[in-house]
Amino acid sequence: MGNNHLKKSLIPKSATLNTTTKFINKEATTLFNNNVEGNDSLVFTSLRFIQYSYQCFHQWTKQEMNEFWRFNSSIHEKTWSSVYGSATKNKKNKSGLGYTVIDLSKYPNPEFKENLSSDITIFELRVNRTIRVHGFRSQAVFYICWLDRDHKLLD
Repeated sequence: MGNNHLKKSLIPKSATLNTTTKFINKEATTLFNNNVEGNDSLVFTSLRFIQYSYQCFHQWTKQEMNEFWRFNSSIHEKTWSSVYGSATKNKKNKSGLGYTVIDLSKYPNPEFKENLSSDITIFELRVNRTIRVHGFRSQAVFYICWLDRDHKLLD
């Protein structure tokens, strides 16, 4: 029989010659065209600190989930400058993301709030006319902490 089978491979040799292959862990910011820092960087979202004891996605309707995923897709195309630019002083005519800073003391879950640094700014963003998400920014990431499908979290 010999050892010829050891020389064969499931991966063709031509595949190893492809030098344009990129891996997700190598130069990730270049892959996402987000090699900019500060307010010109693109927004990324994270659910790492979601306060599911207040509200979970399983309570949302299919339509509300569709709205959230539309929001999630669209916010990744925006810079932090455009998010901050969506703020307005006229509360009756809010449109777009409607960036609004909220006092941390108004939020539920005292244990979570106690662990936040005092220099963190909590804000809400509009998903649609009624749905809001609340959280904070760290570098380019918007950490969503509270879901607010009825816009009643702060009532």
